Amino acid sequence: MIFKVLPFLLIALLIGCKPKSFSTEKELIAYIQDEENGLKVTNDVGDYKVAVTYRPTDLLIKQEVGEKPAKEAIEKARNKYQNYYYFILSLSKSGKEALDQSQGFGQYSEMVQQLSFRVPEFVNMTTSASDTIPVADFILNRTYGLSSSTDVLVVFNKEKTIDQKWVQFNLIEFGMNLGNSRMRFKVKDLKDCPKLKL
Repeated sequence: MIFKVLPFLLIALLIGCKPKSFSTEKELIAYIQDEENGLKVTNDVGDYKVAVTYRPTDLLIKQEVGEKPAKEAIEKARNKYQNYYYFILSLSKSGKEALDQSQGFGQYSEMVQQLSFRVPEFVNMTTSASDTIPVADFILNRTYGLSSSTDVLVVFNKEKTIDQKWVQFNLIEFGMNLGNSRMRFKVKDLKDCPKLKL
């Protein structure tokens, strides 16, 4: 009897296992984009879509060190990034960038100012222990209408997330009529995100 059940147990175990690493950035990004893996959360608000996607440090390291880097360069970059969580806040309207000059220059200019300089005023992170983590750094990726979304890289210190069950990315209304959005991530999913073979 046990020999009949064993193959099914092995198959279930293999299906349930997450990959520990990927050879290419494309594979890792595809894994992150699959919302079932818990590293991307989206909210639809009318014509708008608000998405928050985890950006693992290995992708930042790869971007910095390039192809075939020296081991020392990898370690230096890892030390630079490892104490922070990185998330990409993506805002789109009808499949296009939310920052749209056709809305009128005044509105467009105000939103550029908000996303370029005031992100800590309307974004923070909370933990399962009710701690609030302010934005440590952020940068708006200016693509001038050539992308499918307006993206802001938002950085949080990891210190208060140790031993927490979840962290929540909080976006407060900032002038786009999106209301408030709360995107929750399991800390285990963030910690267990597959690595990139550097």
